[in-house]
Amino acid sequence: MQAKSNRDSSAKLLMVFLPRALAVVILIAVAAGIVTLLIKTRAESEKRPPEVASVVVHAIDSDHHPTDRIWTGYGTVQSMRSAEIVAEVAGRVVERPRDIEAGQRVKKGELIVRLEDTDYVNQLDASQQALNSIEAQIDGLDVEEEQTRLQVQYASEEIEAAKRDLGRIDEAIAAGAGNAGERDSVYAALLRTQRQLATLQQQLDLIPSRRLNLKAQLASQRASARMAQLNVERSSIRAPFDAELQSVMPREGDWVALGMSVARVVDLSRLEIPLKLPASASAWVRVGDEAQFWVREPVASPDWVGEIVRVSPEADTSSRTITVFAEVRQDPANPDRLLPGQFVHGRVLTHDEHDRVILPRRAVQSGTVFVAGPMQDQYRVIEKVPVRVAYSFEGQRPEIDPNENQWVALELGYEPVEGSHVVVSLLDQIVTGMRVRLDRDPKLEPDPVQARPLNKEPAPGEDEGGTP
Repeated sequence: MQAKSNRDSSAKLLMVFLPRALAVVILIAVAAGIVTLLIKTRAESEKRPPEVASVVVHAIDSDHHPTDRIWTGYGTVQSMRSAEIVAEVAGRVVERPRDIEAGQRVKKGELIVRLEDTDYVNQLDASQQALNSIEAQIDGLDVEEEQTRLQVQYASEEIEAAKRDLGRIDEAIAAGAGNAGERDSVYAALLRTQRQLATLQQQLDLIPSRRLNLKAQLASQRASARMAQLNVERSSIRAPFDAELQSVMPREGDWVALGMSVARVVDLSRLEIPLKLPASASAWVRVGDEAQFWVREPVASPDWVGEIVRVSPEADTSSRTITVFAEVRQDPANPDRLLPGQFVHGRVLTHDEHDRVILPRRAVQSGTVFVAGPMQDQYRVIEKVPVRVAYSFEGQRPEIDPNENQWVALELGYEPVEGSHVVVSLLDQIVTGMRVRLDRDPKLEPDPVQARPLNKEPAPGEDEGGTP
């Protein structure tokens, strides 16, 4: 009974699963037929040319160029020539020209104010009269010297004659024919003539010292006359050089004391700018280097151009800067002129004696640059090359790249090989080993075999490789 029951159960299970298995087989056969039909009836698509390199970059050649190192700094403009004009004599203002006001331009020697000079003119006249008197005394002394010298000569001759008379009388007395009284008279006359000669000789000897005394008086009086003349001239206060009036104090009728400030003038044609630069610039900056200045931000063309005239020998330990002095020449009549007291930004251009590789600043990343290698199979492979920056600067270098403004100069011996292609674009997308093309490389030529559609028969004369 038990065996019969098992056979009945197996028959029932077979009856249940058999239709299901048959249905699955039928479905699989139908699906396979559909797939086969789709494969046989599909349309052949035309094969396209291979894609051009996915990354096209811009590169700059690693060539050596002459360059100027640029140092930036700041400073305050100063006038190279300015003067505080003070009164050198005292007096009342009797004249002030109408156009003498602050802000007006004056020429060298132009009158600013005139003081009353009557007293100084009188002193000058008195000095001139005293000069004339002393000069007349010197002229009279010359005549006196000449006459005294002549009198000395005459007295000497009289003495010689008296001596001869005395000798003859002595001979006569010795012969018994002379008179002692006559001898005494001749001898007395000889003594008087000798005394007269001594007096004349003394007068003649004193003439040189008298002349020196008169000449000393003449020199002193001439100094007094010059001082009087100078005081007369100082009464007219004039501009010491071409300049502009900063201020004019006294008006007509005001009393001006000795040493009182009358006016201040400033020459705007030559200005000096003490420029603060990094202390490392001391090894580069030289007298004669070009200096450029901007009143606002240092962009575009400079507002003024000057040159370095002096370099400070010491550095400021607190700010680690040195001071260089630049001179700027300008037209004072220019409405956009530079004024003393203005704050300016400055740049000093110093010539680098070595030609260096110049690259855009952004091309150097962490001390390396990306270099596109030589062309291989129409592509280039990116390599990383270590470099060392000597210094950076800003400015236009159209011969390298007209679109760049910030640059770095590389240390000699720490730069890419001469002529290498240094990548300067898509730097955040490229990596070492990537295949790229330069924007100046020739366009890729598609492969004619890969470019031909699969359903296209070879043209007559062509083989399967596309070779005619």
